[in-house]
Amino acid sequence: MRSNGLMDKRQEPDSDGTPDNQMAYGKMVMVLNEEMKLSILIFFCFLGPILAAIGRYDSSSSWSSESHEGRGSHGHGHGHGHGGRPRPPRPPVGPRPPREKTNCPAGWMLFKRPQGNWCVKVFVGQFNHFQSETNCVGQGAKLTGLQTDEERLKVAGAGLQLIHQNGFQQSTLWLGAKRKASCPTIGICAPKDAFEWTDGHTTGTDGFGWHPGQPDGSWRNGFGHEDCALQFLFASGTTSQVWPGFIHGQLNDRWCQYSDNNSRLYACGKLAT
Repeated sequence: MRSNGLMDKRQEPDSDGTPDNQMAYGKMVMVLNEEMKLSILIFFCFLGPILAAIGRYDSSSSWSSESHEGRGSHGHGHGHGHGGRPRPPRPPVGPRPPREKTNCPAGWMLFKRPQGNWCVKVFVGQFNHFQSETNCVGQGAKLTGLQTDEERLKVAGAGLQLIHQNGFQQSTLWLGAKRKASCPTIGICAPKDAFEWTDGHTTGTDGFGWHPGQPDGSWRNGFGHEDCALQFLFASGTTSQVWPGFIHGQLNDRWCQYSDNNSRLYACGKLAT
């Protein structure tokens, strides 16, 4: 009977009614549950940003694809609405137009011309036509022609300044023009058709502002016909007693090899850069 009593005592439960091993098991389960909850929480903490990033990428890719398809099909004339024809290729881009050249050396005038801008400067010196041409070549230029009547007046204005600066009363100014072989004397060709520009750049006849009755092609022994062209310039800006009837800035023909005390100016021209 005593042994039974001892047996009953060993099997008697703890005060809370749960055996020791059951209590340990329960505690272990609780710890595992807490660790699992923590792991799940950490997992979702990392999963959330990853899913958000994937969602943004998918949205961006979808928008880019739709935008590209929209441009391809609806950019010019609703391609899908007309049988899905592909968008025609853009025409090739042509070369850029060349930069306008507007640079002239210091003291040179810029004349804008359709065939290319032109620089002109008036120089002082008592020379004949040939010598003046040589001097212009030394400047990298040539005796200049006059493209328009406006250029004629501007050259006359530049010459007038030099006349005043040097105390001249009048002067002639050599230009880059010579008589055509087919027009040796007056009456054969119209005045504006009798001469041609020699600088290789000036075109047209608008700059030939001749004095009435010129060019007359006068003949002189040892000189021949007046085959070169010059401009009359007067300190008054209007007329001169030395050449009655001529007006400041008008053109006249003259023997190319002729030079006197009134042959004091020449005008050179070259391309702008």
